Amino acid sequence: MEKTFKEVLEPKIRAKHVRLKTCTFTKINFGEKCPRINGIKVYTKEIDRRQVTLDLQICYVGDCELHMDIAKFKLGVKGVQLYGTLRVILEPLLNDAPFIGAVTLFFMQRPHLEINWTGMSNLLDVPGINVMSDSIIQDFIASRLVLPNRVTVPLKKNMNIALLRFPVPYGVVRVHLLEAENLVQKDSFLGAIRGKSDPYALLRVGTVQHRSKTVSRDLNPLWNETFEFVVHEVPGQDLEVDLYDEDPDKDDFMGRGVPCSTFDTLSSFSQKMHKIPWFPLSKTTSGHLHLKLEWLSLVNDQEKLHEDKKGLSTAILIVYLDNAFNLPKNQFEYSNGEYGAKKLKTNKYLKKMEREPSSFVLLTVGNTTQKSKTCNFNKDPTWGQAFTFFVHSAQSQSLHVEVKDKDRDSILGTSVVSLSHLLKDPNLTLDQRFQLDHSSSDSFIKMKLVLRAATEPGSEEDAEPRLSAVLQSKGAAVPTRALVQEIRLAPSVASLASLPSSCFDLSSSSLDIHNGSAVPVGEIQLTVRYAAARQSLVVLVNGCRNLVPSCNRGVDPYVRIYLLPDRRWTSRKKTSVKKRTLNPQYDEKFEFFESLEEVKKRSLDIAVKNSRPFISLEKKELGKVRIDLSQEDLIKGFAQWYELTRSRRTKS
Repeated sequence: MEKTFKEVLEPKIRAKHVRLKTCTFTKINFGEKCPRINGIKVYTKEIDRRQVTLDLQICYVGDCELHMDIAKFKLGVKGVQLYGTLRVILEPLLNDAPFIGAVTLFFMQRPHLEINWTGMSNLLDVPGINVMSDSIIQDFIASRLVLPNRVTVPLKKNMNIALLRFPVPYGVVRVHLLEAENLVQKDSFLGAIRGKSDPYALLRVGTVQHRSKTVSRDLNPLWNETFEFVVHEVPGQDLEVDLYDEDPDKDDFMGRGVPCSTFDTLSSFSQKMHKIPWFPLSKTTSGHLHLKLEWLSLVNDQEKLHEDKKGLSTAILIVYLDNAFNLPKNQFEYSNGEYGAKKLKTNKYLKKMEREPSSFVLLTVGNTTQKSKTCNFNKDPTWGQAFTFFVHSAQSQSLHVEVKDKDRDSILGTSVVSLSHLLKDPNLTLDQRFQLDHSSSDSFIKMKLVLRAATEPGSEEDAEPRLSAVLQSKGAAVPTRALVQEIRLAPSVASLASLPSSCFDLSSSSLDIHNGSAVPVGEIQLTVRYAAARQSLVVLVNGCRNLVPSCNRGVDPYVRIYLLPDRRWTSRKKTSVKKRTLNPQYDEKFEFFESLEEVKKRSLDIAVKNSRPFISLEKKELGKVRIDLSQEDLIKGFAQWYELTRSRRTKS
């Protein structure tokens, strides 16, 4: 670690800001405290049986001490806090010792980092330096340990870890950022609120971030923008959305949301589009956000490749950048010929030009350019990195490769690979050396290119039969076609106080309605899971839709919950009341502290009721549903829309 700080981090800090050019670490001590594991989730059903996958909730409150000199100033760090979810994959499993071929590690999202700066604090008050200091370390961690970056350590000799370090991504999620409402006012003048804010959104999956346009002076902004993300891990990865108010000096935070805790639920559905209901923003006093998510699977099928006229992606290109051979020391070596070589001999920088190049690679597809790491002083560099690009037209687009020398800012070679060449291979793959142009005659770069079509899991016509088959295999009732076309995800699965890798199945339960025949009167969405660590059944009431009013003056609905057979008033759970609406959104969580064995013997009694005046003669119950918990996989959990029914009493 000391070597990494001195040789890697110190030069990066110096290059970030003119005031940091003399930064030097004079003391590096990482203390005695070790990271703590607060929780572990082991996957058993969602993964390949030839591997073991664990999610570790890491918390590090360190007693480290670092001293730095910057010009005439001395400052330091005394204490660092870092926490996040670290995924550990053990694969392949072997029949003999060491029984595991390799270990792969990575963070699912950027870990949270807090640094206690000490010493010359007034220097850190200089605009930009404190933020840069934290962000440099966060970027350093992200570039090595946050998806899609992985660290893979082989445990068995001669183990090929290339496929373990760079697996083919799981799919693509297309996020349609629609609108927000009732955002908090942030703009002020002399401490007084003076008007509306100028909101924009930051959307993140792993290390990839997109920013929306800014909507001026509007607390109910309408964006209607589309963003695309490559999803590398399912289950596990999150979509994060933060809202900010754009200001000339510092943008104000307006709220945060994680509308879909993992993409495993999304990718398991069959239909094209998934509407997420309005869900509340956290870490703020007001505001809701509206999104739509579209899942695209990656398939090896040339017939699925086409050109999208709207500019959206139809495929992804995966580039495995391996290494290069015989790179020239400088551009004069190949471009100027004999005259250039003679001229070079009289140059006072001859020694610098004669050393081996420090090379990096720029990879470009369309308007997107990505940069590799730099390999210092080596004419045969090995990068060993993977990159992904969105492709709009595989027939006409190309990959542009440019090898450059960092020290001299010169081009050492180029190559252009037409993606149409991949269409000639049945596996849509090229794995070879490519001759570098504008370079030495024997200079090559080795890459593996993989093209995969991004396609919808299925059309709406065949979505219903496939979704029905899933439900029938669980002995569940088949949802209506309207439900298939407009299925909604739980607004915040993370609110179940479970690990962020929670996975939910679509399931349903039979209804147990008494007192006459049942009349459908709307639907309620529930998310249910047993939290083993807390020994409790967690019920999240998401919302209702299409309720049928019991009177002409409108209704103020709320939800009442019993864990049968306990009908005591003290055991009743109740949501807040939503005024004058037939489509209320609650997003409220309730817990029943019972053992799993006991919960499996019980059922949930859910009723939607109207908050009527005490002396009113209006009908109070709007609808109800009963869920038999003995038929559900509570550890895995489930999220579902249930049909509400109201008893139709018969005359005696």
